[in-house]
Amino acid sequence: MTENPHDAAEPKRAERSKKAERWKKAEQPPAGPRPAPRWAQRGPSSARAYAPASAPTVCPVCRGPVEGELTCQFCGQVMVLPTGIHLSTVGLRFGGFLLENLLMICTLYIGWLIWAFLVFPQGQTPAKQLLHMRVIYIPEARAARWWRMFFREFIAKGIIGLLAAVTLLIPYFWLLWDRNRQELWDKMATTLVVTDRADRLRPSPQPPAELPGGRS
Repeated sequence: MTENPHDAAEPKRAERSKKAERWKKAEQPPAGPRPAPRWAQRGPSSARAYAPASAPTVCPVCRGPVEGELTCQFCGQVMVLPTGIHLSTVGLRFGGFLLENLLMICTLYIGWLIWAFLVFPQGQTPAKQLLHMRVIYIPEARAARWWRMFFREFIAKGIIGLLAAVTLLIPYFWLLWDRNRQELWDKMATTLVVTDRADRLRPSPQPPAELPGGRS
């Protein structure tokens, strides 16, 4: 009695059908809210205070796709900061560089240094203060403090300056192709530079300590 070829092929078709179903289940996204991006999970509670409960998929300003991004690649909105706080443009960063050097020359550097030490606690340098820019410490989603600004401006920039001297100044142009418009010293200090015209991110002054007896 000869075997029907259709009967012999039936188990193979059933096996292929089962494999196709397993592939479809594997490709389907898991149910429930999307997990927060890695930078939101890794940051301290002060950074998560600005982040939405689930990972955003569109920018609240321009509605561009931002899933898993720290900043919007279309309008520059920083996703861990209040709506309307954008990355400083490349042109503004370059203007700040020129203004910074002009202020150093005009104040014989000493004046610039004193001014810088006064505004470092606000996440600014003299030029950034005049141009309404602010340096943000990413993990805490707030203005960088004095010691971080000191590290960024003198130590990190000094190291990158030495590197640029032997690499045709290429490191100075890093922000041109960086997704978050960071220079290499920003990456070393874990910072971003944003435009804050309304001083929304300016640190609030600390209240004076209260002395015994209710006096301050």
